Amino acid sequence: MPPKAKKQKIVRSTTTTTTVSVVTSTTTAAAPPPSAPLSAVAARRQQLLELANKPSSPATPEAEEHLEVDNVDVDEEEKASLDSNESGDSDSDDASDQSEEEDGGAKSTNKEAITAQPNERRDRRLFTDPQSVSTFKPTRYNVVYLSNSGSPSMVLIGMRRGETLVFQGCADVIPLLGHSTALGYIMSGTAEKKRAGSKKNVRSGPKELDLSSISTFPIISPRTHALAVIESIALAGSQRNVLVPQQTTPTPPELKAQLETLTSQLASEDFDTVFAIRSASECGILGIEKVVPLFKGILSMKQNARIRGNEDEEKLTQIRFETSLPGFHPILEPTDSIAALRTPNTWQDAMQALIDSTVDENSQRVKRPPVSVVCGGKKMGKSTFSRLILNRMLNRYRKVAFIECDIGQSEFTPVGMVALHVIETPALGAPFTHPRQPYRAFFVGNSTPKDDPDYYMACVKELVKTYYGEVSHTRSWDESDDYHSEDEEDDHIPLIINTQGWIKGMGYDLLIQLLAYTTPSHIFGFHSPSNGDSNLPPSFFTTIRDQALNAGREQPKFLYVAAVVLGDDSNLSPFTKYHPADHRALALLSYFYLDQETGLGGDVENRNRLVWDFTQALVVRRPWCWDWKNAKGIWVLFDQVPPSQILYALNASLVALTGDKENPHDDDDGGETEISQPQPPVAADGAPAGQIVPLSYFPLGQYPPPPPEHTTCHGLAIIRSIQPSTRTLHILTPVAPSKLKKCNGVVKGAIHMPIHSSLDHNEDNSAVRGVAGVPWKDVPYLNYEAPSGTYSNNPSQPPSPGSQSPRLGYAPPVKIIGSDAKVTRKNLGRKRLQQ
Repeated sequence: MPPKAKKQKIVRSTTTTTTVSVVTSTTTAAAPPPSAPLSAVAARRQQLLELANKPSSPATPEAEEHLEVDNVDVDEEEKASLDSNESGDSDSDDASDQSEEEDGGAKSTNKEAITAQPNERRDRRLFTDPQSVSTFKPTRYNVVYLSNSGSPSMVLIGMRRGETLVFQGCADVIPLLGHSTALGYIMSGTAEKKRAGSKKNVRSGPKELDLSSISTFPIISPRTHALAVIESIALAGSQRNVLVPQQTTPTPPELKAQLETLTSQLASEDFDTVFAIRSASECGILGIEKVVPLFKGILSMKQNARIRGNEDEEKLTQIRFETSLPGFHPILEPTDSIAALRTPNTWQDAMQALIDSTVDENSQRVKRPPVSVVCGGKKMGKSTFSRLILNRMLNRYRKVAFIECDIGQSEFTPVGMVALHVIETPALGAPFTHPRQPYRAFFVGNSTPKDDPDYYMACVKELVKTYYGEVSHTRSWDESDDYHSEDEEDDHIPLIINTQGWIKGMGYDLLIQLLAYTTPSHIFGFHSPSNGDSNLPPSFFTTIRDQALNAGREQPKFLYVAAVVLGDDSNLSPFTKYHPADHRALALLSYFYLDQETGLGGDVENRNRLVWDFTQALVVRRPWCWDWKNAKGIWVLFDQVPPSQILYALNASLVALTGDKENPHDDDDGGETEISQPQPPVAADGAPAGQIVPLSYFPLGQYPPPPPEHTTCHGLAIIRSIQPSTRTLHILTPVAPSKLKKCNGVVKGAIHMPIHSSLDHNEDNSAVRGVAGVPWKDVPYLNYEAPSGTYSNNPSQPPSPGSQSPRLGYAPPVKIIGSDAKVTRKNLGRKRLQQ
């Protein structure tokens, strides 16, 4: 007896009824007579056939809504399911399974239309934004290609003022002439010569360009966020004079020769901006798509073979430009589920007001650098706005301090950390594309401060105190005029604080405390006309004003910014499919897959160049051995763990590595620390050999968390295993060896690694189905439950054909409540889908 057909969820369609009428390939005269009820698969086939034979018509808003809701890609598996169940669909006698899905219909014999329909379904556009398209159009006059071994390795682009280039993927941008912007940062050409005795740059011919030094800006543009936009702009002389010189490096001889070859073929005097683009796929970030199937396609795009021999020259030029560099995908026409970054006018006005406050009426930089606080509700664009003003301020200051208070959506660190950063290079990408080692940080241990608001506030205040005392060398913003440093850079380091989106109840009280302690010069408040519940309370302005008057301080400048709320009809967003939990998973995976040699603090000279290594899964990597003999303490936040169970609680968990606040006089041999191997049991502190040295454990409730006044967090780690006989924790971490030497504490919170960190994304190339060559039945701490009857009870017996899981192999048929297959569709590990 064929298996029972699976029910299919009915979505709202543009038609008023759900009756399906089928037109055969031989006649269209009359509808067939009513037949027996059909199964869900047959109804689905008839719907596909109807769409295949239906003439095209202009799309309506209702039709677009239907397309967005009923987004079901018919892949090879579904097509095979249709063919295999063809005989059972017409003979099915379980009418109750179809009563909710169809009113009647006839079986179609037109298999050719059925097999052709899946491709049409994939080609149908669900979301297209005409404004998210490049206004730059490639031609043979404004684009020059440099090819090595037959494939382009670099592209030189000439743009006129106002033209934009939207792209997905990753690329290295080398500005040569003119000015352009990307994510708020102004990139200046470094190849323009100066007249003798003049400070103004002059436009030089191709043979007069100065290519001795260049600036390179890695830009990573994933579709999980709004795509990056490069725009050609023109700056007046006064605007150019206040720009801080960009960091440049000597041009390698080979690269210099390549740039000279490209510039000699482009009439640079005809364009306002000229820059070169190289592929940045060697950084390794594209490998994150292999680790989590959900993130497949966030950086890469499928290149369709559209050259059929009858395209005109313009079309051929566009196709060549789109496929010119690996990992670089320009958006030259409306594309499904693509949205580019657009800056509202209120954002531009607010950023310009902040920039204007950095100079006086004589265009001289003011002595007091601004201290800005960005506040507002959730999903309003605070993080994006903070990133934009950070990049804009880097055009005025060599260094900008940044305090991240949003522990659920951090900009430079993984989830659960509040951190102070001193930024010197722009953040040109989504948060997971630019993790950085903080100047000082604390591990709160959760994605929200509601479980321990006092400790959260103590950590934030300590970061503000660190900024005033160690970064700007003052106790508050009001005292900046009284401090004068011999180094002008230390005298001018502004501060930007990005706050959390919790502005109700206790969250609002935390925000008021932060503003009272910070004494900012500018407050950016997000306001949404359509979503009043996410706005700050009406008393917010008066409360801050009264605080300043009572303390005798200068009142801050209030700048209200229009919110960009996801889900508004006026701002449809194609990346709403990625939720905050997905962004946190991206940040964690990006953090732990950083290359240890060039990762956080690994290579100071290439601090602007991050490298990821996704060739090996985390479970395969060789861990560090951390000796707890000299550890000052172990903390477990939010959970009561008996001392006898502490090792079990720490095993296979995500922890923070902490150290003392100041270690300036610690001896550092400067060499890299080799990975130590487990040693035989030795005596410790006079204890007999073989005796386990207990950890210094501070149970919750009896002791507070690590005091922020005396500690700091160096980074996160995964405890892969514990060897009590040698007092070692085997950990995986991207923290540099110089920082690992300073770690003397471990803190476990409520943050957990995504399930994909425990899997082996290279198992398809392994001879053994499992993780790192270990069969699934022997993999510890990981249990995959399958419906009963799917797998054999005998682990040694191979599964029957078609019963093997495409991802997790086979497992014993443990049948418990909730073990039925869940409709997650490559979304393994997303809690909100496990229903």
